[in-house]
Amino acid sequence: MSNPVERWNSVSKGLHWLFVILLLSVWGAVELHEFYERGDPMRGWFMQLHFSLGVGVLMLLALRLYWRARHKRPQIEGKKWQKALSSLTHGGLYLLILAMPVSGIVMRQLFGRDTEFFGLFAVPNLFAKNPDLGKQIAFLHKDVMWPALLVLVGLHIAAALWHHFIVRDNTLTRMLPQR
Repeated sequence: MSNPVERWNSVSKGLHWLFVILLLSVWGAVELHEFYERGDPMRGWFMQLHFSLGVGVLMLLALRLYWRARHKRPQIEGKKWQKALSSLTHGGLYLLILAMPVSGIVMRQLFGRDTEFFGLFAVPNLFAKNPDLGKQIAFLHKDVMWPALLVLVGLHIAAALWHHFIVRDNTLTRMLPQR
């Protein structure tokens, strides 16, 4: 039988916190574009940043899932229902972190627009222009998946804080950088 892992390895921790920074940046870019009028170059710059960071989320997610599959991770602490809820929340987070950028890319393609990654390359177009379908994907992206992602992130944070301050176990500290 293999030895249990007590803490997350440093790469897993780094990828977790890089995701936090990247997701906050994606959100910040789309929010900041609202401060500029249509036609203002800064509005377009922030949207391009949003799209590039979204593609970056996909690339980081691929790396994170690969790393997660190849390395041991600590056991989830808590009662059976807590472990089930934790697994469900993490699964939902991974699903939405995948679905958000994919739906954003598909939406742009359906509106006949390219999606570039910091001007280095464009995501290949797989869909013909179809603005009506694009509007439906936009609704899912902005009005269904985004609020769902916020709920799951909030639940994830609340659970970490609950474990740390109420239960007083090491769930949160296992993901923090070592002192």
